[in-house]
Amino acid sequence: MEAIALIALTTALYVAWAIGSNNESMAPLAGCGFLSLRWSLLLGAVTSLMGALLLGGRVEETMGSRLIRGGVSLIDAVIVMGILATSMAIASISRKPISSTHSAVGAIIGLGLLKGGLNGVDWRTLTIIAAGWFLFPILSLLIAAALTKLLKAVLRRRVRGLRDRIRVAQAFCIALIPLVSIISLSRGGNDVANATALLSALEGVKPLHMRLLGGLGMALGLLILGGGVVRAVGLNLIQLRPETALAAQMSVALTLLSGTLLGLPLSGTHIQITSLIGLGLAERKWINFKALLEIFYSWILIFAAAGGAAAFLSAFIY
Repeated sequence: MEAIALIALTTALYVAWAIGSNNESMAPLAGCGFLSLRWSLLLGAVTSLMGALLLGGRVEETMGSRLIRGGVSLIDAVIVMGILATSMAIASISRKPISSTHSAVGAIIGLGLLKGGLNGVDWRTLTIIAAGWFLFPILSLLIAAALTKLLKAVLRRRVRGLRDRIRVAQAFCIALIPLVSIISLSRGGNDVANATALLSALEGVKPLHMRLLGGLGMALGLLILGGGVVRAVGLNLIQLRPETALAAQMSVALTLLSGTLLGLPLSGTHIQITSLIGLGLAERKWINFKALLEIFYSWILIFAAAGGAAAFLSAFIY
């Protein structure tokens, strides 16, 4: 049993590390050029660790205690963590975007169905989670689009000359620092549950210790490998002016923090991407909807595949 516990902890640490390495929440800050990539990553690492410790409890409870009925065992945690680790490794090798939240929830659902049938899953909790996956990204898109139009209108009326533009750009960049810090806190509090929820639900385990492990893993992942993702989103995906970066981050901060405080396991990547789509629509820029549909299908596929894999492994082991 000690060996199984070590495997579970090691796998949880790897999952947290992989989640951190794909955290793009610092992208707008690096994209506007106010902080260097290195300082942006350091800020993200510190705030994601703090978020895991301070805000992760409610999301952990939703995924580890409320979503599945009948309790979980150490073997259950190993199964879910193994599936999540495998799916993220496959995604990295194939360079396909996936949602770790969808994978984790899918695996937990598959496990619950195998162990308890339809009664093994709390369908009310699952319905609330699914509604959050649908509503919060849409809310992020709408807020980002509205804020982009509002800021553009204000700047058009109030800003005159190059000196005013430089002053406003500096002010917006400074305002990005607390916003991206809130987002990174929220991401840490939300994403840590993917790696630690089932372990924290085990009898005799202190959840705070698990969140510390997960938070450290995410921080290390962001520092070691997160630069590529931050650079790709913040510098290559879309050219962000200070006002558009501010609009996108205000939208993400509001929606992601709200969902985390409500205990909803959300995909920060979904919310970040839809906010960028919102500002793109507001500025009438071209958006590759075909690529977006492919990403959407991959999210559905990973949810179903993780659930099927968890059910298969549970049937084989038990």
